[in-house]
Amino acid sequence: MAGVIDDYVAALRRELDFDPALARRLASEVEDHLRDAAEADPAWPSPDAERCAVERFGLGRKIAAQFAVDAVDRQTRRTWITLAVTAVVTFVAMRLRVIWLDDDVLALAPLIDRYAFIAALAVGVIAWFAFRQSLAALAICLAGLVASIGAGIVRADLFVNGAPSHVLLSAAGEIALVGVLSFHVIGLGRRLRRTAVLRRAGQ
Repeated sequence: MAGVIDDYVAALRRELDFDPALARRLASEVEDHLRDAAEADPAWPSPDAERCAVERFGLGRKIAAQFAVDAVDRQTRRTWITLAVTAVVTFVAMRLRVIWLDDDVLALAPLIDRYAFIAALAVGVIAWFAFRQSLAALAICLAGLVASIGAGIVRADLFVNGAPSHVLLSAAGEIALVGVLSFHVIGLGRRLRRTAVLRRAGQ
């Protein structure tokens, strides 16, 4: 039968289930602390000793909210690093495609390729300095990069015209990085929502 400390730790794990690594680490640390505190109580071993240790430690949701903020900060850093790497690789790939194609055709695909990238870069620079944890800004950057990469692949018709290996590899790198960036943006969105819920519930 689960004790008071077991129930508390299980609830803490549930509150932080959006970040399994954090949930495991924090649950282990909190459980060790609570058991040490309970065993130091004169009433140990008893449920009352566990209950006193839990009450002194504080509300689980407040503890979870504090650590959730740290999780958001870490995820934000990972997302921005991935965005920066994706932007650099996309720019290099764009230049490689232009050199290989050697065209100045004023068609729709080249315009999207160029200006979607510029828009993503502009929004990213502004967001970095003004509102770094803005999910909307990151989503706009992601959409701009996806549009640029998609237009570039269509423009070059890579898989039909027999593009050189370096052009194909750069395109594959773009696609892979956009997938990773999407994963990080979605993960940041989940953490932001759960952190907001925990803060409201812990007030």
